[in-house]
Amino acid sequence: MSGLYPLIFSLVVLTIFSILEILLIRTLNRVWWKHKFVRWGAYFLPLFGMLSIIVWFGTSYYRFQLVGRIASLTVAISLVLMLGLTLSLPISGILNFAHHLLEKRKKKQAEKGGSEPDPNRRIVLKGAAAALPLLTLSMGASGVARAFQETRVYLRAMIYNNLPQQLNGFKILHLTDLHLGIYKFLDDLEKILENADKFKPDLILITGDIADDLSLLPEVLKMVEASKPKYGAFACLGNHEYYRGITEVLSIFEKSAIPLLKSYGTTIYINGVPLYLAGADDPHRLRYDNTPVLRDTIGRAIAGAPEGAFRVLLSHRPEGFEIAAERGIELTLSGHTHGGQVGFGGRSFFSPFMPGRYLWGRYERGSSQLYLSSGIGHWFPFRLGCPPEAPVIELISRT
Repeated sequence: MSGLYPLIFSLVVLTIFSILEILLIRTLNRVWWKHKFVRWGAYFLPLFGMLSIIVWFGTSYYRFQLVGRIASLTVAISLVLMLGLTLSLPISGILNFAHHLLEKRKKKQAEKGGSEPDPNRRIVLKGAAAALPLLTLSMGASGVARAFQETRVYLRAMIYNNLPQQLNGFKILHLTDLHLGIYKFLDDLEKILENADKFKPDLILITGDIADDLSLLPEVLKMVEASKPKYGAFACLGNHEYYRGITEVLSIFEKSAIPLLKSYGTTIYINGVPLYLAGADDPHRLRYDNTPVLRDTIGRAIAGAPEGAFRVLLSHRPEGFEIAAERGIELTLSGHTHGGQVGFGGRSFFSPFMPGRYLWGRYERGSSQLYLSSGIGHWFPFRLGCPPEAPVIELISRT
C-alpha cells in the first residue's frame, strides 16, 4: 500500500489543481476563455496528467520500469505546470481586469472626443498578463528537467581547530535521501559511486530515506559495500524506512554487511585515533517538536563514545544538530529537507522565510558543525538552483 502513496498524492493534487485552473481561466481571464485553443489546453493538461497516472499505476503493478519512468515524469510535468498556472492565473486575471478598465475608459474618452489613455500602458498590461503564465510554465518545465540532472559529487571541506593530524584529509562520502524506485534508480547510484571514487573516500555514511521500493534496498547495500571504502560504510534510518516497512528494512540490514546504527554507535580507529559514529533513530511521525525523541535516541547513540574521540552523528533529521551542539559533537550529517528543492546562491530559497530552521548547507554552533545535504532523490521531481548532491566531506585541520 505504501508504494501507492506517490500515485494517490499525485491524483489528489492533480484533481485539485485541475479544478482550480479551469475555474481561474473561466472566471478571472474570460477574454482568454473565448479562444478555442485556450479551452482545449485547459482541458488537455488535466486529462494528460490523469492518463499518465493511470499508465504509471499499471506499470508499477506489472513492473515495466522504462514505461513507468516515462509515465512518472509526465505526471510530474503535469503537476508542476498545473501548479504554475494556479499561482499565475490570479495575477494575470488582475492584469486583464486592469486592461479591461483601460479599454472602457478609452471608449468613453473617444465618445467625448477626448484623448485616449496611454496606449503603452494597455500594451504592457496585456503583455504582462499573457507573459506571466508562460514564465511559470517555463520555470516549471526547467525545474522538472533539473530534477533529473546528474547528481553533483564534489569535495566539501569542514575545517576544525585541534583536529588530530591522523584525521586531517579524512574523506566521508555522504549519501542521503536517495529515494530509489520512483525517480532515481540503481544506475543513478552506480554513477554516483563511480564519480565519488576519484576522491577516494575513506568512509561512506548513509543518512536514511534510501529506497522507496524496498526490493531495491538489498542491491543498494551490495553496491555500496562493493565500492570498498577503506573504513567501510554505515547507515541510519530515515522516516521513509518506517513508511515503507521498518520490519522488512531491519531484516534486509541484518543480512547485509553494512551496519545500521539505530540509537547506537561504534568506534573505528584511524591510525590509532578513535572516530566514533553515532546513529540516531528517526521519530517517523509528523509532529511539530521532535526534540524529546531525538534527545533520547542521540543520547543513547553517543553514550559509548570513548574519551577524546572525534564524534560523527548520523541524523536524518537536521533538528538533531541542536542536541549534537549541546553535547559538543564535532560533526553531524543530515538530510530530510531536500534543501526545499529550490535554492539561490548555494542556500535554500526558503531560508529567509524560515529563520532558525536548518534547510541546506553548512551550519555551525560553537565547536559543532552540521552539513545538511540537499540529497540525491526526491518523491516529487522539481529542483531549481538546488541540484541533487552527494558531497565528499573532507575533514581539514585549521592549524
